[in-house]
Amino acid sequence: MSTARWATIPAWFLCALAVSHTSSAFAVDLTVASIEITQGLQTAAGDLPLVARNATMVRATISLNGQTVPEDAVDAVLRIYSNGVEIPQSPVYSTNGPISAPPSPSSANQNDTINFLCLPPEGDNLDFVVTVNPFNTVREDSLANNSLAVRGLSFACRKMVEIAYVPVDYVPGGGLPDPLYMEPGMGDSFVRAIYRTGDLNYHRAPLPPIQVVLDINVFNSFLLNALNDYRQNQIPAAGYTQPDFIYGWLKGNPYVGNGQAAGTPSSAAFGNTDPARFQRTFAHELGHCWGQAHNSLSTNLVGWDVEEQLRVPLALGPLMPATLRDVMVAGLNTADAWVAPVTYLDAINDARAACSALDGGGSGAAGGPADDAVAVLRIAAEHDHVMRRARSVRAMEHDAVVPTPDDPRGNVRIDAFAADGTLLHSVRIDTRSCRESCAEPGHLHARTPIHANLPRAPKGVEIARVVIREATGALAGRPLAVLARSAHAPELTGFVVEAAAKGPAPDAHGGGADRLDDRIRIAWSARDADGDELEADLLYSPDGGSAWIPLRLGDRSGAFEFDTRDVPASRGANGMFAVRVGDGMNCARGFSNRSFVGGNQPPDVHIIAPNASATVLRGATVLLHGSVWDIDDQLVPEDAVTWTSSLDGPLGSGRLLVRRNLSPGTHVITLRGVDSGGLVGEREISLTIEDRLYNNANLDGIGRVGAPDLAILMDNWGTNGLGDIDVDGTIGPLDLAALLERWGL
Repeated sequence: MSTARWATIPAWFLCALAVSHTSSAFAVDLTVASIEITQGLQTAAGDLPLVARNATMVRATISLNGQTVPEDAVDAVLRIYSNGVEIPQSPVYSTNGPISAPPSPSSANQNDTINFLCLPPEGDNLDFVVTVNPFNTVREDSLANNSLAVRGLSFACRKMVEIAYVPVDYVPGGGLPDPLYMEPGMGDSFVRAIYRTGDLNYHRAPLPPIQVVLDINVFNSFLLNALNDYRQNQIPAAGYTQPDFIYGWLKGNPYVGNGQAAGTPSSAAFGNTDPARFQRTFAHELGHCWGQAHNSLSTNLVGWDVEEQLRVPLALGPLMPATLRDVMVAGLNTADAWVAPVTYLDAINDARAACSALDGGGSGAAGGPADDAVAVLRIAAEHDHVMRRARSVRAMEHDAVVPTPDDPRGNVRIDAFAADGTLLHSVRIDTRSCRESCAEPGHLHARTPIHANLPRAPKGVEIARVVIREATGALAGRPLAVLARSAHAPELTGFVVEAAAKGPAPDAHGGGADRLDDRIRIAWSARDADGDELEADLLYSPDGGSAWIPLRLGDRSGAFEFDTRDVPASRGANGMFAVRVGDGMNCARGFSNRSFVGGNQPPDVHIIAPNASATVLRGATVLLHGSVWDIDDQLVPEDAVTWTSSLDGPLGSGRLLVRRNLSPGTHVITLRGVDSGGLVGEREISLTIEDRLYNNANLDGIGRVGAPDLAILMDNWGTNGLGDIDVDGTIGPLDLAALLERWGL
């Protein structure tokens, strides 16, 4: 470190490091042998990148310098400097000290190192300084060799990544999954533990569950196409930010492959809620979405679940042995997996996690269709790789969607023609990258999804025929399926929207407007002169027709019920419903009258960390990490997210903050989110702060509390230096009283 950078570090601290004793010699000599800085995984060279505003564990290995028996009561302190200036959360006190320091420490043992939890800021010039035995509680000959610094570290900016999740109403498997296994802080735990981004905006999708009535092991492509459609088409059309990823949850584990992604890379996947594997399956399928194929790697590095995300429900400890397999090995249970460097780097290096000046992080400001959205023809089908054909080919109109970009590596080509045979549009897609089963290495799925959005009227001419073809190999150009526009469009014969439970609807808003609350039933009927099979998209608009939320896509039953709590409330009496009935290429539409629909709902609030009923040593960092999302407002602003303690009162605001000065005792920690309508959502956990005497008031390190220590404390009054004896964050009267109590000791 340069002289200029050391100049901003308090002189009293540097003197304390260099002081030595003139008394008789002691056999003990403690030094800091090494410092590992990890956010889940780190190499011996420390060359895996670090991401700002992520929970970080600093592990200090202590050397006894030839001593052959453990040394008890060894502790240390961590100081962090950004461009030579100490950051506000420094100094950082250990999470596990004092320890019995072993003569031969191993990183494979959690308490062989002194560990510190912190939340470093963004920057490319951060210094970490660990000092062992800072108050000379272990008698040594000298403190001059007790510090080690790791200098010039970079903590990169990464943006908040948005993942919307959708419960799947899988009728053959017993319906909807348990909400507990899907919710933030549970379903996404493995994802948060191993993928470094700026945070995750993981939230429920603003639409009802997807219903699957057929065998998921045969019709898995249907679900993937529906998820792709929701992310690409429906969520933006509903006025929401298009999520970076979308994930569907099945009840239990009815799918033989555990889960499946729409491609490698891609943006959609589904998985299970089997307690032994659901967290790892989500992380595995998201790994495919990031771009990782299956592998057979072991991690070969000791990992660390920094926020202890995987304690619930499997009671896994934070230290991850080097013998675990990479999350991208097929078929693993959660307890058998962690992450290898190649997979760990995926999220960090992916463009979807890259920072930009316009990074919205999933906020409502960026919601709605993109500027280059046009009216499209949505093509959904299934590629049968064994029979070499496309099956279940369907098309439906959509008003504002970005057309699918051409993939030069694609193995399938979709050609769109005018009625006179003129080629209007062509796009290639890849259906091969999601073929390998995620449960059985080497086994290939026979069928994978085809999903593409074609401009509905390229060159100003409406599409009349679509041909899906082989795009590669000796059979390039061979048709897999043909879809042609029939002579007659469907005719809508009935469209009814009503309360599912019969009875008078109360008018709470005046003006005689109808009000639809709780469960709503929608029924439709249509006919087609060509005898084509018909299916319908059922839609809801909260704002009179500007934004449309899908309630059910591809309905063939003619009737559907949904819960208004699954969608945002209407903006006054502007709730509308619509139906699009398609015969494959032609479409008929119908609309309801406007009415009041639903009611404003409080935000979804979840505590990510700490775990419920956790115990933390006094003075150690407590990382408060929450998730707050609102179906009307989307990402709730940071200042509307607040934390309080039953013992210490207000703790601060924001989704992510650190506190090191919580009072000893059992706290009820409350996370509160407030939406723009003033509605409140809350979650609570209990957290116990276990008392410990960390700072013995021996500030000058010479072994006796006296006048020099008092002088140091007074010189640093009002700061957060080592004179902060009660570890409340500021040197003040309580610290002075504590020092005087120890005078002469």
